[in-house]
Amino acid sequence: MELDGLRALVAFAEAGCNLTRSGKAVGLSQPAMHARLQAVGKELEVTLYERRGRTLQLTVEGGRVLAWARDVLEREQSLRAELHGGRATQRVVVACGEGALVHVVSGRLAALARARPGVLSFLVLDGPAAAAAVERGTAHLAVAAGPAGTTPGLRSLPLLTTPLLAVVSRPHPLARAGQEVDARTLLAHPLLLPPPGRVLRATLEELAAAHGLPLRVAVEVTGWEAVCRLAALEVGVGLVNALVPTPELTRLSVRGLPSTTYRILLRRGRGTPLMEEVLEALRTAS
Repeated sequence: MELDGLRALVAFAEAGCNLTRSGKAVGLSQPAMHARLQAVGKELEVTLYERRGRTLQLTVEGGRVLAWARDVLEREQSLRAELHGGRATQRVVVACGEGALVHVVSGRLAALARARPGVLSFLVLDGPAAAAAVERGTAHLAVAAGPAGTTPGLRSLPLLTTPLLAVVSRPHPLARAGQEVDARTLLAHPLLLPPPGRVLRATLEELAAAHGLPLRVAVEVTGWEAVCRLAALEVGVGLVNALVPTPELTRLSVRGLPSTTYRILLRRGRGTPLMEEVLEALRTAS
């Protein structure tokens, strides 16, 4: 398959699936751009995009081809640089939540970022969206909390495991409970929790069901900083991983509350020397 067709597909996606804008980006007229994309689809025997209402959108198959196209073009650029004794001018895009970026990722990648300005780009996305970005090829890898998962085409590498702690304001009744509480005691208080569907919310729902207790939600909120601020304001009991500094709050371990594992997610078969550098830095604790 010709690389020009793959470049056209990437340009099409990055132009919001607009044939005219993407054609200008690669020096083609709108009809020529359409023909080039059709040729790619014909060779692979799939429909890459379709009209939905007044806009064009990639099909599921088109999204998979797009991710593959990005991989191929990146490898081609890296190979060219190696053959000519240089280094490809590439970036590695890391998708992760704000909490993971601040408390897990930044310290591990800071030295690389200082030594190699311009090679890293961060997408701040929650876990499911970060995994989807890797699946689409818009991110090279993601760092997200949760179970290993079974997303086809993605590899999951454990990065670190950290306990979950309850955090409360110093006047809160739990602050007098010592350094540890049991799950039943925790569940007796309103909690600061993410919306349904998030890993932490599901964990607490299962814990409450196992004890035959209702899950009391004080406020639905995401982001460790917001959780800590609301806990300090005595809105409810927060739950954060042990990596989050909480100097103004009392920290309590919770018996029966599972730890959180952060994982690196990446596409199977995707990799360049620069990406391997980033992976090595991530997996080496600072």
